[in-house]
Amino acid sequence: MSVLKRITAGLTALSLIAVCTGCKNTTTAMTIGDYTVPAGVYLYYLSSAYNNALSQLSEENPDLDTEDIKAVKASVLDGKDIRTWCEDKAVEFCTDFVATEKKFDELGLSLSEESQANIDTMLAYYWPNYEETMTADGISEESFKKVMISSYKSEEIFKYYYSVGGAEGVTDDDLREYYIDHNIRAQYVVFDLHDSEGNLLKSEGKAEIKKLVDEYQKRAESAYNSGGAEAVMTEMDMIQAEYAAYKESMAVEESLAAEEAAAAESESTVEESAASYDAPKILTAEEVSSDAEAETEDTTEPETSAEENPDAESESESESSAEEENPDTESESESESSDEENTDETSDSDTDTDDALTENAPAEEESVPYANETIISIINKDDYDNEEDIYYTPDEAVYNQLIAITEADYGKVYLVEEDESYYLVTRYDITQRMTEDDLWTESASENVAYTKYQEDYEAKMDEWSSALTVTRNSPAFRRYDPYEYHF
Repeated sequence: MSVLKRITAGLTALSLIAVCTGCKNTTTAMTIGDYTVPAGVYLYYLSSAYNNALSQLSEENPDLDTEDIKAVKASVLDGKDIRTWCEDKAVEFCTDFVATEKKFDELGLSLSEESQANIDTMLAYYWPNYEETMTADGISEESFKKVMISSYKSEEIFKYYYSVGGAEGVTDDDLREYYIDHNIRAQYVVFDLHDSEGNLLKSEGKAEIKKLVDEYQKRAESAYNSGGAEAVMTEMDMIQAEYAAYKESMAVEESLAAEEAAAAESESTVEESAASYDAPKILTAEEVSSDAEAETEDTTEPETSAEENPDAESESESESSAEEENPDTESESESESSDEENTDETSDSDTDTDDALTENAPAEEESVPYANETIISIINKDDYDNEEDIYYTPDEAVYNQLIAITEADYGKVYLVEEDESYYLVTRYDITQRMTEDDLWTESASENVAYTKYQEDYEAKMDEWSSALTVTRNSPAFRRYDPYEYHF
């Protein structure tokens, strides 16, 4: 078949597809209960499902090239081909979307003016950035806005059940207790065992840091023995500041040492170069004889006498003439007197300037309470399929040491030695900071509620969703291919 015929055949096929598509209604994707889901909403969730599929495939097979569509199509997830998996996942998302819409209306909830303003702001920000891609994928601005609004409605439903005083009877004490049980109030100072260039210190350098750390630990222990945890907080802050200053001074010393070494090397190079140029030349006997004859032939010019240069002035006459021509020259005593007056004036001026600087000098910054402390979430290893995915703050050894500190030992300082760092660590009583202007803010309370009751809420959502009947629009499902409609 010629190239022209192949192109004509392709165009004919496309026109037939367009005609067939036009014969079927693909503007709606499915009906869930009595709610008709727009194709744009389905396409948004289909795109999300495809991205989830790629993420899960990468976890299961890190060597898979997810940009290779053929390789993705040949893959399987949960016993399904990728297209079927994505379609089913998109249906789940859409069902939750409809369940949210229906439950929101059933409970008689409404969005606050603040939420409405946030939605408008987000839409104004995100839609211009994604408009071209989403429009090309068949997602209208209206569908995109519906999805955004749904997330705010879901949040309101959650609050209805699980905020303090909500339908499930949640109390502030419940949330506070959960926060206290699942978080650590800690303070630690990290002593880096690398030089300014990132090289691991040698034994001598490590020994110097270890000696410094031991001294700091003794100071912290002394503070604990004299004043308990409160005294340790102050001492640890001082240690943090002193070590920061120490690191800065060491960096300066290393920099100066490097500059001196570079200068010495440069000077050595110059000396070697000069020596090569100034090395004495060994003359032959003939060259020595020739130089001697040349010196004999040279004659010295006679000096010019004063008589031959009658215009030359004597030194005394020159000085006398200079004084006569400049009669305004100040005497030494007058000059000294003037200097004294200027000194007095300068002194007064300097005093005024110092006062002005003192008045205009910025006030010292107030120290931020607990600035060097860290709140660390307690890890539940059962939440992870693979322990390698767990992230420890600041690392596993320090985390384990903090977990091991009991309430009776709050404020005691412990040393943790790692290959590349030393740590001085301590744990404090977190309940001392559970106030509305510190850790226990309204936002913190809401976050704890989400963490504690999220699984319970998802169980409710599954119950609401499973009660809904889904009827797919087959032409729409045939038309919308997840390999093409995703961003």
